[in-house]
Amino acid sequence: MSFKTERLVDLFPDAYAAGDRGSVLYKLLDAFGAGLMDADSAVKSLLKSHWVDYAQGSALDRLGATFGVERRVLAGGGLEGDEAFRARLGSIVSLYTGGGTVEAVKGAVRSALGLPYNLDQLKLPPAYSALRADIEALVQVHEFSPKVDKVQENTVVAVPVGTRANAAQLTALVNASTVSVSLPRIELTADMGTLTRLSVRCVETNAGFRSLDSFVLPRGQTVVFTAAPGGGLSALVEGRELASRFVALVGNAPAAMPAVPAEASRWVFQAQGGLFDVASFDAAGADLPAFHVVVSRVVYEPLTFDVQVPFFLQESVRQLKRLHRYGGDILVFEGIAPHRIQQVVNQTRAAGVRGAVQFTLHFLDDQAAQDSFAADWQARWRETQDTSDTMTAANTNDYDEDHATRDRLTLAGVFDVSRFEGPFGYL
Repeated sequence: MSFKTERLVDLFPDAYAAGDRGSVLYKLLDAFGAGLMDADSAVKSLLKSHWVDYAQGSALDRLGATFGVERRVLAGGGLEGDEAFRARLGSIVSLYTGGGTVEAVKGAVRSALGLPYNLDQLKLPPAYSALRADIEALVQVHEFSPKVDKVQENTVVAVPVGTRANAAQLTALVNASTVSVSLPRIELTADMGTLTRLSVRCVETNAGFRSLDSFVLPRGQTVVFTAAPGGGLSALVEGRELASRFVALVGNAPAAMPAVPAEASRWVFQAQGGLFDVASFDAAGADLPAFHVVVSRVVYEPLTFDVQVPFFLQESVRQLKRLHRYGGDILVFEGIAPHRIQQVVNQTRAAGVRGAVQFTLHFLDDQAAQDSFAADWQARWRETQDTSDTMTAANTNDYDEDHATRDRLTLAGVFDVSRFEGPFGYL
């Protein structure tokens, strides 16, 4: 008998004998009491469904929809259960700061992989600060995705240089959008004739460099200009460094690679051919040279970001625990399949921003070298001091007698004609 039934029985006078369990009245009141108990339970469930810690089934799904979070499809193909979804949703709800931020993307991806949304939830002791830093590095977000932009131009026109000579000029337009300036890589190839007095100039900044008369680029060869590590210029021709044959456009200062502006820019390349007292007759012609240029650089696209995550997360976590000798749990959720990480990024990114997932491989090798030396040495000396006397006496006689006779005929020899080893003699 439920307490609802007891309350109903107490409402009737004793004359009705409502408390008699075998009576029809009691059975009717008990049925009403069971119905009231079910209604009471439904009301309590409805109240609990507003809380992440108590909601179940579809009620928990609706709470997750409030924050744009759905049950994940696990690696086996099924949906995650209430307990796992509740724990993940609880961490996201308590720490949710809005989509689109770097921390929001990191937290969402970490949670998708099975890591806590916020690493503070691990409650790592201060002694494991290095472990926390390594766990933090498992998921990285890099704003402005890099890509290689390449511009190729081969249209050469003749322009006057001074009053007696012309130069071959080529203009390349570099207009890919980027968020910062960058240093280019320039490949210039001589297609016809020989290139002398070569110059490179960025019109917008009026910066560039030019070659001295000692630099000559024959037909078919390519010079590659890049920025040297020290900030100067590198000019390679078939593996030879010829940067010393280039100077700044104005004066004789050392040449340096000009930066490509963030906005669109024009690059002008000029070269001359056969010049008196500069070009050699067997290498250059009288016509203007022809050449083509390839300008390549790394641009950082606006409104983009890259998320780098380990492909084998569980193995990476095991390696970190073994490296730092940590015995606690790091993976608190069941992670989703790797190919679904992109969906998590798409749900978390801000409007108008494109995010891409890049998988990395983490190999942690313990390369601590240890030297050991072991020796097992046995030595034995044996010395014999016995003495003995020995005397040897011998008498040997050997006689060798040769009675051979020879007859020899000597011919007259002529100086500088006859041979010494022949049968020749001198008169």
